[in-house]
Amino acid sequence: MMREKWKKYVEKFKSLGDKVSGVKGITAVIPAVCLAVLMVTVLTGYKTPQAKKYEASETEDISQIKEALAKESTAAMAETTKKNTTKKGKKGAIDVKDGTYKGSANGYGGKVTVNVTVSKKTMTAIDIVSAPGETDSFFNRAKGVIDEMLTAQSTDVDVVSGATYSSNGIIGAVKNALFGTESNNATAAAANAGNAAGSAPSVSKVSESGTWKDGTYTGSGKGFGGTISVKVTVKDGKISAIDVTSASGETASYFSKAKGIIPKMISGQTTNVDAASGATYSSNGIITAVRNALSKAETGKSSTKKKKKKNKKNKKKNSGSNSNNNNNNIAAPAEGYEDGTYTGSAACSGEQFKEYSVTANVTIKNGKISAVEISSTAKGTNLKQFMSRDEIKNLPSLIVSKNGTSGVDAVSGATYSSHAIFNAVNDALSKAKKNSSSTEKKEETTTEKKEETTTEKKEETTTEKKEETTTEKKEETTENPDEGKNYKNGTYKVSVSCEPDEDEDFDPYTISMDITIKKDKITEISNITANTNSTNKAYTNDAKKGMVSKIVANGNADGVNTVSGATCSSKAIKDACQKAFNAAKK
Repeated sequence: MMREKWKKYVEKFKSLGDKVSGVKGITAVIPAVCLAVLMVTVLTGYKTPQAKKYEASETEDISQIKEALAKESTAAMAETTKKNTTKKGKKGAIDVKDGTYKGSANGYGGKVTVNVTVSKKTMTAIDIVSAPGETDSFFNRAKGVIDEMLTAQSTDVDVVSGATYSSNGIIGAVKNALFGTESNNATAAAANAGNAAGSAPSVSKVSESGTWKDGTYTGSGKGFGGTISVKVTVKDGKISAIDVTSASGETASYFSKAKGIIPKMISGQTTNVDAASGATYSSNGIITAVRNALSKAETGKSSTKKKKKKNKKNKKKNSGSNSNNNNNNIAAPAEGYEDGTYTGSAACSGEQFKEYSVTANVTIKNGKISAVEISSTAKGTNLKQFMSRDEIKNLPSLIVSKNGTSGVDAVSGATYSSHAIFNAVNDALSKAKKNSSSTEKKEETTTEKKEETTTEKKEETTTEKKEETTTEKKEETTENPDEGKNYKNGTYKVSVSCEPDEDEDFDPYTISMDITIKKDKITEISNITANTNSTNKAYTNDAKKGMVSKIVANGNADGVNTVSGATCSSKAIKDACQKAFNAAKK
């Protein structure tokens, strides 16, 4: 039995060996391999399994096997590629006018700047302009998000694993270019500093009433990678729950540590808790967000008493100082304002932060407020958490729409800063009020003249009027008809300093230009130069292209928006226009 089985397998493999012996290179190997397999099979009683898809048969040669395997490999690769490919987006999904837009955001080691080309509301190209702080090997990997965004026609794409900072820099720069969105990305250096124990600035302790109105309140604060939003539930006057509703910019491992302070705040019924070691920035963001929420729920006698004490303390300061609870908003006077630009200032002070000043430049046109520009000496936390908030930046437009500070509410979570702005604007407006005393004197003089009935007085009045009329006619004859009423015609050479914004990503430099004024309007802006490096000059040129024609068409810089991506240079050009008007004022 065993011999017959052995003989049968020998004949079978001998036949197969004869068929494949013609294949070059394997003639000597195949018989030996077959014999070895046969012996193992017979001796162990191993049953031959069912033939696999690409196992050799008596009618299938080696070349066919190779071809089949190649097809299977190609199919597998295609399937893998299909799974990893971003879904193709719809053309025309980018709601931006055709053109090329420049934007920037923080990457791994600094600013990443891109140019984004849009045609027929479709992103057609994303080009890297500069990325001096990036490491080539990682940045080359990060560039993979460019193809992803172009394919998806969206900035909502995943970062490249292993090049997260650089990927976020490119994505953030594209968002900034297309939509003007300011990125909250932190560089790797900032991240490492922020996540080192105790390296982030601590949140100051605050006085709390310990009693709040029942309800659910929302608040936000700045964490490590962006805005942290929370929902705080108050029940029976006490904090019963704190839930994080959004923290998209936070790193999961560090943020889980930071959330350890939430039970402490609930158990202690206070936000005066220590930050979590190793996650200070994220902890501070949670604390600030909870405080922001609870500020809407404050109640109780203790809080009222503290407000009164603060008001008394602020009254002792100069008239420009800021009060947390007194709005001091003033309605526009019935007689209106005198046209011109006026400057006011106020101090912003509180127990929890270092005092800084706020300056307001208020422009009056046709008796009403036409523009309000705010600047401050705030730095660090004051600048980032209060003065740079979008709600604060919207206050000037609200003041213009209301023609004063009356009816404009303070920004929740930035009350001190809001009132400092109101007080600075009111200080400027106090200088713009029409002089009612001069009007009263004119009316008194007119009444007295009417009451004088003597012939001599009438003759004197008649003589005086004749002389005045003659003088006025002479002056009118000699007056230049092309001259404006408020400003002297001429070309004025002005220089202004271009100051960095809160990012402080460049050193201040000077921009100079020639501004021509005719009939109280700017008719030409020329010879714009900047004594700085090529990168800053590029921003200046962008501001020039986007603003000069608009200012000339408008006759002044009022209401002309700054150029996205060149905000600081744009503001400097607007300041130069005002400086020229000041120099030309009669």
